[in-house]
Amino acid sequence: MTQNPAPATPSATLPAVPAVRLKVLDAMAEEYVRDQRPANTTRAYAADWKVWVRYVTDLGIPEDSATAGALVGFVVWLEKQDAAPSTIDRRLTGAVVGLRQRGAEPAKAVTSAARAALNGYRRRLAEAGEKRGRGEAAAMTIKDLRAMSAACPDTLSGVRDRAVMLLAFSIAGRRSEVAALLVSDIVEAPEGLVVTVRTGKTGGRTVAVPYGSHEGTCPVRAWRAWLAASGITGGPALRRIDRHGRVLGGLTGQSVGTIITKAGERAGVAAHLTGHSARAGLATEARRAGHDVKTISAHTGHAPNSAVLFRYMRTVDQWSDNAAAGIGL
Repeated sequence: MTQNPAPATPSATLPAVPAVRLKVLDAMAEEYVRDQRPANTTRAYAADWKVWVRYVTDLGIPEDSATAGALVGFVVWLEKQDAAPSTIDRRLTGAVVGLRQRGAEPAKAVTSAARAALNGYRRRLAEAGEKRGRGEAAAMTIKDLRAMSAACPDTLSGVRDRAVMLLAFSIAGRRSEVAALLVSDIVEAPEGLVVTVRTGKTGGRTVAVPYGSHEGTCPVRAWRAWLAASGITGGPALRRIDRHGRVLGGLTGQSVGTIITKAGERAGVAAHLTGHSARAGLATEARRAGHDVKTISAHTGHAPNSAVLFRYMRTVDQWSDNAAAGIGL
C-alpha cells in the first residue's frame, strides 16, 4: 500500500535569522494543520468566508477587519437576517479561521466580545420563546429503527437503505463517515462485524458491531443482505442505484442523510430525522440500556468529557438522576 510521505524537515530551507525562522515556521505550521482538515470542514469554512466577504462589502470595510466592531457587527448583521444562533456560531468560527489564514487573527478579547453578542441573541430568543433553525437533530430510537426497517421496500434500493441506516446507527456514524466506508472496512467476525472508521472529526476508530436481537434491525444481517443483492466485492461499501436498478459509485454524506430522512418519512416517524439522528440515537439508546460514558465514547469517538455526548445522555439521565424524584412530592 502506498503511504503519504512524511513532511520534510524544514531546517535546511529556513532563513538564518531566528526571528524570521519563527515566522516561516508559523506559516508552515498553519499550512500543515490546514491540510489535515477534513474536506467537508474546509468547504464549510470557505462558505463561511464568502458570507463574511458579503458582510464587509455591505459595510464598506476591509476584508481583514479583525476588530471588535467588525466581529460584533457581523453577529448583529446575521441576527438581522434571522439567522439561527447555531448558524451564526458556525459563520463566526469560519470568519475567524479565514482572518487567521490571512494574517489578521482577532485578539481573544475581540472574539470574546463577538461570543458575548451571540449569547445575548440566544438569551433574547429564549426569553421571547422564539426559535431559529431546526435545532439539534432528533435522536433516532430503536422503535424508529424498527418502523423504518419494516417500511423499506422489497427492492435493491430498500435493501441498501436498510443497510445504510442500521450501519449508521450501530457505529454511531456521522454521515460523512458512513459514506466513506469501503467494503474492506467491514470485516465479519464470529460475534458480528468489525468496522474501521478511517476518517472523522476526531480521527479514526474501530467499532465492534454485534448481531442484533431482532432480525429486522440486525446490522450484520442487513450488511450481508446488501452484499448479496448488490454483488459488490470491493470499493465503496454503500452505493448509488440508478432508476434501472444498476449499482453505481459510492454515496455522498448528503445522500446518506437523505436516505435516513426519507426512511423516517416513509415509516411515519413523528420526529424529523437527519443524517446525525443515527449518531445521536446510538448514544441515547446506549445510555438507556445502562452503558457508561467510557463505553459509549469509545464507540462514538467522542471525548469522554464531550459536552455534546453529555447532552445526548442527559435526555435519559434527567429522569433516572432527578433531584425532584423520590422526595415525597
